[in-house]
Amino acid sequence: MLRPANDESSEQVPPLPARPDGVQLRARRSPRLIAVGVLCVVLSALGAAALYNSTVNHVSAVVMTRDLQRGDTIQPEDLGIVSVPQDLHVEFMTSEEMASLVGQTALSDLPAGAFPSARLLGEEPIPAGQSLVGLRLGPGRMPSAPLPPGTAVQLVSLVEGDSSVTDAAVSSAPLLLDDGTGYTLDVLVPDERAHALAVLAAADQLALIAVGTI
Repeated sequence: MLRPANDESSEQVPPLPARPDGVQLRARRSPRLIAVGVLCVVLSALGAAALYNSTVNHVSAVVMTRDLQRGDTIQPEDLGIVSVPQDLHVEFMTSEEMASLVGQTALSDLPAGAFPSARLLGEEPIPAGQSLVGLRLGPGRMPSAPLPPGTAVQLVSLVEGDSSVTDAAVSSAPLLLDDGTGYTLDVLVPDERAHALAVLAAADQLALIAVGTI
C-alpha cells in the first residue's frame, strides 16, 4: 500500500528529551575578560614589588635634632638618626659616620631636621693676620643678648689707666659655665693684640661690647 505523498505527520522528527534540572550549560569565557583579569594580576604584582622595595631600600641617615649656628661645635645630643630612601637625592651621612661628626664645627647654620654633610662641617679657618683668643667673662662684662658667630664686638681693658679698645669678632657663640657664673667664648682679634688680650682675659680685666654683625 502506497503512503500519501503529502502525509506530513509521518515525516516529523521526535522531540529531544528535556535537560535534567541538575545539568547546566557551561558558559563561554570571553577572551577580553580573561585579558583584563591577567592584567589586573600583573599590575597587583608590580605594585606589591614597588611597595616592598620602598620599604626595604632604606638607610639610616644622620639628622640635626636642634638648631646650630655657624661656629657652634656639634655635641652628641645635637644628632639623631632617621630612615631615608637609599636613592634620596640629598647629600647626607650614614649612621656609621655619626661619631666622626661630634666635636666638629658648623661652617654654616644647621637647622633642626637638616642633614649635616662633610662640606658643612670642619674647623673654622683663622683668617690671615688674626688670632683666636678664648675669653671667660662674668656677669656685667658682656651683653645678655645672643652673640652668634660673626657678631662684631669691642674688647675693653678694665685695667686702671688703660682704656684701650680692640675690635674683634665672635668666632663661637658664648656657652654658659656649669656653675652659672659666666660665659666662655672665642673671638678673633688682630695678631698684634692677641697676647695682651689673653693676659687681660686671664686676669679677668676685660669687658665685651657688641657693635654689630660682620
